[in-house]
Amino acid sequence: MQRQLAALSPENLDLIETVARTGSMAAAARELGLVPSALTYRVRQVEDALDVLLFDRSSRRARLTPAGTE
Repeated sequence: MQRQLAALSPENLDLIETVARTGSMAAAARELGLVPSALTYRVRQVEDALDVLLFDRSSRRARLTPAGTE
């Protein structure tokens, strides 16, 4: 439970919102002043902590999954 709460920190919520809004990990990373690999790592940490896939990465775009929109 503690890990799930930590995953929902304001910083992580901002990362997720920025990826969802821009539709791209690279664009979100630029906007947030991060390298894309660091952003991707942090998003995956959130997904692992919540045990849910937030983004569909099957294309060059990052689209929210149904679970990610909840």
